[in-house]
Amino acid sequence: MKHLTSIILALLFPVAILAQFAGEWQGKLSMGQAELTLVFKFAQQDSTLTGSLDVPQQGAKDLPIDKIKVDGNKITLSISAIGLDYEGSLNEGDMPTIVGEIHQMGYTFPVTLKPNIKVNRPQTPKGPFPYLQEEVVFYNSTDGNKLSGTLVKPLMMNSKTPVAVLISGSGQQNRDEEIMEHKPFWVIADYLARNGIATLRYDDRGIGGSEANGLATATSETFKGDALAAINLLKNKGLENIGIIGHSEGGLIAFMLGAEVEDLKFVVSLAGTAVSGDQILLEQNRLLLEKSGVSADIAASYCALLTDIFDLKRNNAQFDREGKIAELKNKYSNLPSQMTDNIAALLQPQAWMDYFISYDPTEALKKIACKVLALNGDKDVQVVAKTNLDALKQHISAEQLTTKIYPNLNHLFQHCNTGMPNEYYQIEETIAPEVLKDIANWIKECK
Repeated sequence: MKHLTSIILALLFPVAILAQFAGEWQGKLSMGQAELTLVFKFAQQDSTLTGSLDVPQQGAKDLPIDKIKVDGNKITLSISAIGLDYEGSLNEGDMPTIVGEIHQMGYTFPVTLKPNIKVNRPQTPKGPFPYLQEEVVFYNSTDGNKLSGTLVKPLMMNSKTPVAVLISGSGQQNRDEEIMEHKPFWVIADYLARNGIATLRYDDRGIGGSEANGLATATSETFKGDALAAINLLKNKGLENIGIIGHSEGGLIAFMLGAEVEDLKFVVSLAGTAVSGDQILLEQNRLLLEKSGVSADIAASYCALLTDIFDLKRNNAQFDREGKIAELKNKYSNLPSQMTDNIAALLQPQAWMDYFISYDPTEALKKIACKVLALNGDKDVQVVAKTNLDALKQHISAEQLTTKIYPNLNHLFQHCNTGMPNEYYQIEETIAPEVLKDIANWIKECK
């Protein structure tokens, strides 16, 4: 009997060890001034362990782990997609930890993992809902790309009910504009529906239920066509009081549509870009670098490098690419190698970027005939409030335009400390309640 028991224990032992690793583990990877949150998710399947990795600040989710090996209390794993290896040892106790190291691109970073405590997103809507939700499908008339979304309708809705198309910021996001487990567009849609305002939010092309035709060469102009298709869907449903709520690049697209759609009733810009894309990116990079501890001189030099690159891309100049790379590296030899290593990548043709840095919304702003509400946070380091609101005030009449800058709000309109993107994930608030209230009240009063 004793011998049989030993055999059973020997078979169970590896499985029991795997069970101690199963679950979610979170750690911090520090690279100078930057810090990334890593979330490893392990699942036990019989006598093996599978898993994936999330890096919320970079929008990376469910990166598959190719190889996982558990040997006693030691774990090693590899993620070939990003060239990352991790090895660590499990220390048991009241709060177990996995102490180990990340190896990537020749660098080694110490990373200690702790059982992941789920982030709290208290504003994410929970049912039952006092409004109706309709799943819709529509098509961009230019390229036929299918888009899928959700039309949220107040119970007492009629043809005169205000309805807003929600347009997300840059990068492919789902209809909730989900980022770092925040779902700001769902929060907005829920709040507005409870205040008698309908919304249509949709998956960006290439995400969720929307097709990805032409995504590789898509620009803001392409995404404007997607939003126009959403407007036309609402018109076909007999709705008359149609407007737009756009966030970041979505605000830029809202301005473009405001200049073209004659019967648009209103535009709400949430940190919308109202100056040329190259100016947006230069100001953004300078602020992010300086707030990360980089000296003002180095930040200015890097922005000068970006200016040279943008000029080449904007003018579509013909040049010896390898020679230009060497020339720029020599010209900006005062910069750390990490800042000049990306010159080659930046000089590559990139449809969205090339369009964005070249587009100036000035003429579109001058043509907007409807009412505009422009909201910004004073700690936004991605779209600087004063720069963009000043541009709006210069080109849109005071009778049409209402602006507001909120103290201590970031690019996502969260109450924050620094406004830096690495705070977005840590903050529980998805969007400040005062912003929601102001949007709803303004739309209801908009004539």
